Parts: sequence; structure tokens; C-alpha cells
Amino acid sequence: MENVRVPERIVVTYHRRAYEYTKSLIGGKAIDWWMYGDRQPFCVGRYGDKDVGLGLFWVGAPAVTMTLEEVIACGAKQIFEVGLAGGLQTFLKPGDIVVVTEAIRDEGTSHHYLPPETKVHSSEKPRERLISRLKEKKRHHHIGPVWTTDAVYRETRGKFLKFKHYGALAINMETSAIFALAKFRNVDVVSAQVISDVLSESGWSQAFGTEPVVEATKALMNIILETL
Repeated sequence: MENVRVPERIVVTYHRRAYEYTKSLIGGKAIDWWMYGDRQPFCVGRYGDKDVGLGLFWVGAPAVTMTLEEVIACGAKQIFEVGLAGGLQTFLKPGDIVVVTEAIRDEGTSHHYLPPETKVHSSEKPRERLISRLKEKKRHHHIGPVWTTDAVYRETRGKFLKFKHYGALAINMETSAIFALAKFRNVDVVSAQVISDVLSESGWSQAFGTEPVVEATKALMNIILETL
């Protein structure tokens, strides 16, 4: 099985621009045996003296969990997720960085791994290393829970208010499933999200592709590689 190994350290994103930028930082090369090809590219490179794997995975809890099962089976032991998320709190703005502590399980995939009452969290030691690096770089960030859902168009007002009052900083579609998988497979996981849009009682403000979001994502990728 040595011919289908991946590095222990893996960075996962869902956005082509972030993938291509990070690929250039690590000198990433596609691996021949990767079955998804350009549809869901994966490359291996180096940062400093460490081998790093980098994947552009499909959006959504079932898809990313399926692919991570495969890379974990091939040797991944530390997963860093970098995503875009919708802000739920009024103090958040596009380009803000959120380091995730807990993910609220409002999707289906995680329930195939853990009982419904089980809470899922990021791994403390690598998370604290990332937070320390963000502080060293004087990069403003927030720390707290996110809400993960499967149903983009069922972010109802009632659910929005419920999870906002719970203290969730943002919403996305993958993190709670990734945390559950990592707990089940006994690997480390860290998630950092860049706020790309903001949901409020008065409406939905979108900022996908704007300079603050793009710049923050690039900065976060650099800091994560340094953390690795």
C-alpha cells in the first residue's frame, strides 16, 4: 500500500482559488493514483521540512467525509479544514477569521459515526497552535462554535435565532461531519473559517469573492502552513 500513501498533514478547502494559491506555496504535485482527477484535485508538496497534502474537495458533509475516509486510510493523521462560512453574529464582517471550537450537528452524515447527543470539537493542541500563530501574526480572529447544516435553503428564521442565541458564530455545510469522522477515526482535526457572507434578521449580505475575503483566505492559508 506504500504506493497509495498521503502525508500525515492534510489541508482541505472547497474553493478553487484557495487551492491554487496554496498549491503554489507548497509546490504541490498531483499524485498519479488519485481517482478523482481534476474533478476533486489532490496534490502533495512541502512547506519547510514537512510533507503536506492539499485537497480541493466537494462541498457538503457527505462528499467531504467520503473523501476524507479515503485519505485517512492512506495515512492522513492531522486535518486542517479551511472554508467559507456565513456569519450569524452582528459583530462579524466579511473577511473575519473564525477558529472553530465546536460544531453543532444539524446534518445527517455525523449521525452515522456518533450518537446524536455526542458533541463534536476540534482537537485542542493543534487548535491552540493555530490560535497562537494567529496572535503572533497579529491577525484578528474569533474563537467559538459553528452550526453545520445539509440544507442551504432551510436555514429558517427559527433555526437562525436558535443557533445565534446558542452562540454559534457562523454556519457552513461540512465541519460537524468532519469533526465526527475525526473523533471516530482517532485523528486530529482543526477548522478555520473565513466569513464570506452575513445572515441577520433583516436579510442576507453577500461578499463572496471580495477583496477582504480573498485576502483573509490567503493569509489564513499561510498561517496554517506555518502552524503545520
